[in-house]
Amino acid sequence: MSLLASLPVLFSQFVLPGVEGRLRPYIAWGILLGDPGLTIPGILGGVLLWVKVVSLLCLITWVAGWVSSALKDWTMGRFTWLDYGALGAIILGISAAALQILEQTQRIKVYKIANIYSHDLLALIAIVILFLWVESGLWRAIAREKKRIDTLVLVGIHMALALGIAFGLYLASMTPPPPPGSKIPGYTWRNGIVDGARWSATYMGYVVFLRVILMAIGELLRVRARRLTSIALLSITESVRRMWAPWVVITVFLVILAFTHWFLAPPRIAEMGRIYVSTLSFLCMILLAVMVTILTPLSIPHDIQNQTIYTVVSKPVRRIELIWGRMIGFMAIVTVLVVVFYSISLLYLWRNVGGAIRDTEALASKEAQAGRMTQANQLRDQADQLRNRMSARMPIEGSLTFLDSKGTRHLVGIDVGGEQSMKRPRSHIEGATAATAIWTYGPAVPDPFDPEPDPRRQRRLSRPVPVETLLDPDSLEGLLNRVLNVRYLIRSAEEERNDPKVTPARARQLSASIDRNRAEEKRATSAYVKLKSEIDEIEAKAAALPADRAAEADSLRRQAEALHSRPFTLEMSFNVYRTTKGRIGDPVYAQVKVVNPVTGAEKDNIIPIREYYTNRLVIPAGVLAGSLNALRVEVRCMSRTQYLGMAEGDLYILGKSGNFGANFFKGLLGVWLQAMVLTAIGVFAGTFLSWPVALLTTIFFFLTGEVFFPYLLEFSNQSLLGGGPFESMLRMIAHENQMSEMTPTLTVITAKTLDSIFNPVMARLVYIVPNFSALDVSNTVSHGYYVPWMLMLSNGLLALAYAVPFSIAGYIILKNREVAA
Repeated sequence: MSLLASLPVLFSQFVLPGVEGRLRPYIAWGILLGDPGLTIPGILGGVLLWVKVVSLLCLITWVAGWVSSALKDWTMGRFTWLDYGALGAIILGISAAALQILEQTQRIKVYKIANIYSHDLLALIAIVILFLWVESGLWRAIAREKKRIDTLVLVGIHMALALGIAFGLYLASMTPPPPPGSKIPGYTWRNGIVDGARWSATYMGYVVFLRVILMAIGELLRVRARRLTSIALLSITESVRRMWAPWVVITVFLVILAFTHWFLAPPRIAEMGRIYVSTLSFLCMILLAVMVTILTPLSIPHDIQNQTIYTVVSKPVRRIELIWGRMIGFMAIVTVLVVVFYSISLLYLWRNVGGAIRDTEALASKEAQAGRMTQANQLRDQADQLRNRMSARMPIEGSLTFLDSKGTRHLVGIDVGGEQSMKRPRSHIEGATAATAIWTYGPAVPDPFDPEPDPRRQRRLSRPVPVETLLDPDSLEGLLNRVLNVRYLIRSAEEERNDPKVTPARARQLSASIDRNRAEEKRATSAYVKLKSEIDEIEAKAAALPADRAAEADSLRRQAEALHSRPFTLEMSFNVYRTTKGRIGDPVYAQVKVVNPVTGAEKDNIIPIREYYTNRLVIPAGVLAGSLNALRVEVRCMSRTQYLGMAEGDLYILGKSGNFGANFFKGLLGVWLQAMVLTAIGVFAGTFLSWPVALLTTIFFFLTGEVFFPYLLEFSNQSLLGGGPFESMLRMIAHENQMSEMTPTLTVITAKTLDSIFNPVMARLVYIVPNFSALDVSNTVSHGYYVPWMLMLSNGLLALAYAVPFSIAGYIILKNREVAA
């Protein structure tokens, strides 16, 4: 079997029964390659989804380009019967949408013709007529231009269309009918044709995508760095001399920064770092976005308007070099500005936030010297919270489940009616009851949201505790962990060897492994006993010293402590929902129990919960010994009539803290990636639009991708409350709520009909409009959490996945546009 067919596919079980086992991988890959809505995990899945989306866009653009060329016949007054039929098909499609709305609102009865719904039949007729019209236009336009490569593409997409429909019909023929009395509908030939037509659209896109790739490769081989550099330098010179863009941006940044501290008043001193970092990141993003939005759409239209582009294109300069040279020049300016913003911002944060930390610590020392320890401890906590925000903490998160007051397991706790985040929903546990929040760690933790009832088939989450990182291998706990791990391996091997089904060869391998592990256990146990004796001897010496030799005793205790692994830290940020005020100043207490599920070792603590602060709990490292990277943390609320609220990310093991400066640079690197995508869009828009329209187009893409992208996702998922935009507008005018059904009047039916036409178009924008917010990691930086380099690499690939198609599209448009006299 080929490598492609043997790769594991996430939805290989999707293939219906009746298909031979050896064909299932091929069928699964056929569905995967054809359906844009399906993918697989990992980088391969992301690349595959990108290829499918870009292929569909290539198909749509290629067809639209040739159809628009065929429409030139209309300007010359030559109409065919198919042209009139296409106009009628558009009206027929709108009528089908209106008919479906009338049937759904029960204004008319539902009719079927040959077991097909009437609105589906009208839509099918309209699609067939439009398909024939497009076919006629494609053949007519390509034949007139006499382009051999496009003729081959046209033949190829027809072969892909036939392949997709044949594939769908094959699946329908191989799928057995449902058993008698089953409520599940069977997979009929109609389903096969519909699915095959949908898959064939992607297959046809691959043909056009291949044509674009071949054309792009030919251009890439002719690109020269010298010409790219010249055009980039020209773009830099125009931006600096003509528009003074970098100097204006730096001046505005410094002016705003000079008065920022007047207006940024954090509600709590601990929030100062978060507010300052997020404000600086937002300011950098806005200034760069405004500069790029103004510069990039104006460059090529101004060259065309001023006729300076004629000199460039008359030279041996490729169109792709003109596009990429412009982008490189603008991004060089953005790069310099990001470095300047980074340097100034770090100095600003060191002066303000760092100064606040130093002043708070100094004030705490004065309070301690004056004997006011309560105030001193509070000030130290504030300084510690500020330092937390100005770090790069690496959290190790677990999987959260709940037990109610009766001990029944639930996925979520009590909902107290507050606003919820869909990504991290917050639940509460009742105080002074058995209600418990449980964080589970392990290499293969069952996914609590997997509906599969069989634990053996449940989806698994990888939430391991990095014991090897948290425990020093030469420490007492590290040696104990090695001993316990080897003993576990010996027990597992012995159980497998005692299995009557094991083969003799496997039994011999297990016996050899047991012998090696027993020798390793003996060495590790000897080292552990020796080190423990040394620690006990040092501690005994320290305890035997008199009080006048306290300094020497402390030195011995530090020497013994150095032979242990450092304790690890749990960080928590819970909130409290108070049903009664209680006594002013009294905290809400929580019981935190850390349990090793393998050895049974545990550590139990009761701590006061400080809202809006990061609560810390230090756990001895010995709890991790022999845990096999698994751990369980149980939290209960101890205060009666109070509720403790938490989300999955509110409790975590602190791995280590990185450098804040490098982390802040990653935040600005995300802004740089946003600017790169916006630059590609602006240059693309300038290749075929006048500068005012290109400017508005670039602004539209940025605002939609940065602010309104969640609404596009709701469009694509069909999860909008209150209907589409037209129905929602009616609800606002009529003061109707989002949940109730509106009376099916003519206005309501018209609005729903327009929504049924408009919503699918808006849903497809999610594949075209870049998700700028996904490239922004400043929120993670401002909260003091580490941004992994792998995430930045993933975001870089995502930015390239957006920027490259826009630049190639701009090249194709510029190549086919007459720009020279």
